[in-house]
Amino acid sequence: MKPRSVFAGVAAVGAMLVAGAVSASANLLWCMDDPPVQVQTATGTNLTVNVQIAVPQAQSSLINRVVVKTVTAPDGAGGTLITVYASVPSTIPAANITAAVKKFKVTDSATVPGGGSTTLHLDVPAA
Repeated sequence: MKPRSVFAGVAAVGAMLVAGAVSASANLLWCMDDPPVQVQTATGTNLTVNVQIAVPQAQSSLINRVVVKTVTAPDGAGGTLITVYASVPSTIPAANITAAVKKFKVTDSATVPGGGSTTLHLDVPAA
């Protein structure tokens, strides 16, 4: 094997790895996980609610303007109903909002148009 062809092959692989990393990281600009929200159930158990917000890449600088609030209440069956309210400003055409309690594999999501809001419900069973 010639050293020049080995070098060319290694350089080509390196270029592909770099190009792949750049295109993959471009998608991260428009998707953000809010810091996890800690909630407490009626029985005193602490739960973590993860809220993920995805917007078009062109509006990624406005993603922090999406307002998210969380409220908990007993669900009447021994579990906890976690309600997540999300409001999207009119400067963002639309946002995908996903809320999840990963420990119990409970998820709810919605696509919200700009200027709109949504309510997501996570019914977590008794621990």
